[in-house]
Amino acid sequence: MNNLILLKNVVIIPELFLGISIIYLLLFGSIVSTLKNYPLIQNLTVKLSALILFFCTYLIINDNVFLSESNTVFTDTFISDYLSFSSKTLIASFSLICILMIQYYLKDQKINQFEYLVIILIAVLGFFLLCSANDFVTAYLAIELQSLAFYVMAAFKKNSSFSVEAGLKYFVLGSFSSAILLFGTSIVYGLLGSLNFEDFKLLFSMLTPGQNYGINTEFDSNLLQSALVLIIISLFFKLAVAPLHVWSPDVYENSPTSSTIFFAVVSKLSILVLLIRIFQYSFHGFIYTWRYYIVGLAVLSVIIGSFTALEQRKLKSLLAYSSVSHIGYILIAFSAGTFEGVQNLYAYIMIYMLAGLCIWSIFLLLRMKTFYLKKQNKDLTDLTLLVKSNNIIAICFSIVLLSIAGFPPLIGFFTKMGIFLTAIESSMYFVAIVSVLTSVVSTFYYIRIIKIIYFEKVVAGNLFFPFNYTQTFVVISSFFLFIFLFINPTLLYLISYKVALLGF
Repeated sequence: MNNLILLKNVVIIPELFLGISIIYLLLFGSIVSTLKNYPLIQNLTVKLSALILFFCTYLIINDNVFLSESNTVFTDTFISDYLSFSSKTLIASFSLICILMIQYYLKDQKINQFEYLVIILIAVLGFFLLCSANDFVTAYLAIELQSLAFYVMAAFKKNSSFSVEAGLKYFVLGSFSSAILLFGTSIVYGLLGSLNFEDFKLLFSMLTPGQNYGINTEFDSNLLQSALVLIIISLFFKLAVAPLHVWSPDVYENSPTSSTIFFAVVSKLSILVLLIRIFQYSFHGFIYTWRYYIVGLAVLSVIIGSFTALEQRKLKSLLAYSSVSHIGYILIAFSAGTFEGVQNLYAYIMIYMLAGLCIWSIFLLLRMKTFYLKKQNKDLTDLTLLVKSNNIIAICFSIVLLSIAGFPPLIGFFTKMGIFLTAIESSMYFVAIVSVLTSVVSTFYYIRIIKIIYFEKVVAGNLFFPFNYTQTFVVISSFFLFIFLFINPTLLYLISYKVALLGF
């Protein structure tokens, strides 16, 4: 009886279900693709993938981990707590919606290979494992799992030289960042003899800021700090933090839009969860060492992302540089190293994902009736007089843009104001001033999009294909969720409060 394993103690049931489902989906696609109705396989695979992610979301929510303390399995390599629970719930939900939104794009672009959906599910599995990773080895394997899937997704459109170039560039630079991560991890293991985050927390729990880290220890603290810097650089590449962002605009612009929506909406959260576990949970005692690097790169990201986006005329590139500036704001909250910093970070990334889902869904679904199949990457002028073609979508698009720009009283204003207040409370006055000024600059290119939609002086605007009921429902639901959150943001801050409690 003592050797009985209770089902509630197996905290990786969603990952196991998703992994087994991927194998069965691969077998299903391999068998069906040999039949005569091969072109219909993509429609079946999309529906099965959406069903798999729906059950994954149900399994995650059904877990009672949020009512109990955090627990670990597999010799403390996987952890289940409220941070992993809420992150995996968000990732599964947003991935499910993204798959529903890209199904018509796949049909129009003739991406009939069932392997594309399998690769997306493999990337989601990597996200799940990364959110629950409790040591460096598990984290590295999870990062590589989702990165390899992303490389293939970027280059999946084989008849497009731009897509192949994007995948190759992403692969080369991503492999380099993975090598840096391995190098920093090997130094940490050589110095401390462990790779587990819990062990690091216990080791440094008695140390206080300003204390000599060499007391009662047998490692070189300067070398350990250098290893942490290498790990920061590697993870910041995955987040497209300036000046490590050079791959981001090219990959966003040249990849299929169905892949770009996953790069932009879903991929950031799991890396941020790993950053919280490493630097806020395990190595918080070294905050006065690593925070200066993060603050410098955060300010640089905000400046470069805001000013470079002013020159962009293509919507994908503009959104790519916009994401660079938003990651800068997130890192400002992260560098504070306080409870409020983690809380505002998580609230900001939730709103960023919701805004990204709404914007990229509209981008994906706006299909011009002229030369649609020849031109997929939209210029800003392609949005001319969208209000005449689809008034509801134009209103939703404008409200979401104003929200992420930080216009009061929208929810984006509350989350961005929380970032600024966190910087001020942490005595980072210069950082707060720079971030406020660059936030004002960044509002220009959001307002320019709204100006093109409503007030551009042209003789005739573009005509778009109408949306179907499912697509319209997703966009309208995202829009009303924005309205609900800025009227009553209690749910947002309650979730972020519970996440921040884990490290403090």
